[in-house]
Amino acid sequence: MPSPVKRFFKSIETFFVRRKQLRIVGYLLDRCGGRELLDRYAGARATEPVGATSPLWVCWWQGEASMPPLVRACYACLRRQAGRHPVRLVTKDNYGAYVNFPPYIMERVADGRISLTHFSDLLRVALLSRHGGIWADATLLLPGPGVDDIVDPAATFWSCHHRPIYHNISRGGWVGFFWACGKGHPLPSFILDLFLSYWKNHDKIVDYLFIDYAFALARAGIPAVHDAIEAIPLTVMGPLGKRLDEPYDPEAWESYRRDYQFHKLNRKARLVTATRDGRPTNYAHILGELTIDNGQLTIDNEAPDAKHRP
Repeated sequence: MPSPVKRFFKSIETFFVRRKQLRIVGYLLDRCGGRELLDRYAGARATEPVGATSPLWVCWWQGEASMPPLVRACYACLRRQAGRHPVRLVTKDNYGAYVNFPPYIMERVADGRISLTHFSDLLRVALLSRHGGIWADATLLLPGPGVDDIVDPAATFWSCHHRPIYHNISRGGWVGFFWACGKGHPLPSFILDLFLSYWKNHDKIVDYLFIDYAFALARAGIPAVHDAIEAIPLTVMGPLGKRLDEPYDPEAWESYRRDYQFHKLNRKARLVTATRDGRPTNYAHILGELTIDNGQLTIDNEAPDAKHRP
């Protein structure tokens, strides 16, 4: 149980985080067209199901050939687990075949006012609004169940409804890195419209978690979105993202496959293929291209960032 001092500072942190969140919400509502958009979408309904053959969207801006080893492994796993969903890899060279953005958006992307991270948020909501389907970040790992075991094709919306650990404005209602909906669903459509409205008159993002703020507004102000989220059972996210450097253990790995639907990995973490005593790590197991040579763990030349822990 946290000490009184820790609880005190935690309450102070919560207070200031909530103040910041309320300020941003108010700004989006009153200065960025949010209130008008909520009025427009108040009566919107979701009618199209996700479907068993809808696209599974993945984005790697530089293209498949430029994927680092961890992303390549996750992408291969997604393709194996996709079932009848065609996997569409969105890149800088082909995104225009699926969605179009106003010139003022692409101008801001070109000069850096819109980062590629935020542009990927624009991409996912535009793709899901126009085409429907499933969005999966390139570092999403599905080692156990297939996509249709996680996302009901008959549902109109799905995401990971979870118990919040941090003070994120989304309050555990979703995760932006893995979600699905039918074509024309009000959630991605509202978020896209809010993004476009905002960027017409701004040159700097309101917050790194802009997409979560947009989601929170939709959840609070659009009944169809609120009801869809509350209907999804709670899901526990897998822990592998924080255990990539731990030694691979077959029994633990079976638990990762059996007890969790998915794991969100972090390619920016310190990735090593062996522990100090030479045992392969979970990261090494995910790559799946291991060889043993004179007692030393090595990996093929496509994994230049994989190395032993010093």
